Amino acid sequence: MSPARLAPTANRSVVGVVTELAYLAGPGTTGQQELLDLSLQLATAPLGPLFQRHVSPDRELAALVAARSC
Repeated sequence: MSPARLAPTANRSVVGVVTELAYLAGPGTTGQQELLDLSLQLATAPLGPLFQRHVSPDRELAALVAARSC
């Protein structure tokens, strides 16, 4: 894993999304396969900033890829 850097943000949407994803992830994920399963699960979670578009990160990514391939 690469080093991470933490910094403050004034964007409350970012704070809300990170807080919600941390809540959905729950405690106790340590193994590599568990992290892959967790990332796939969290990709389907509806996120407030995406409600005007595709609702969840997996759908947003699919739409972006489809738009770029045309």
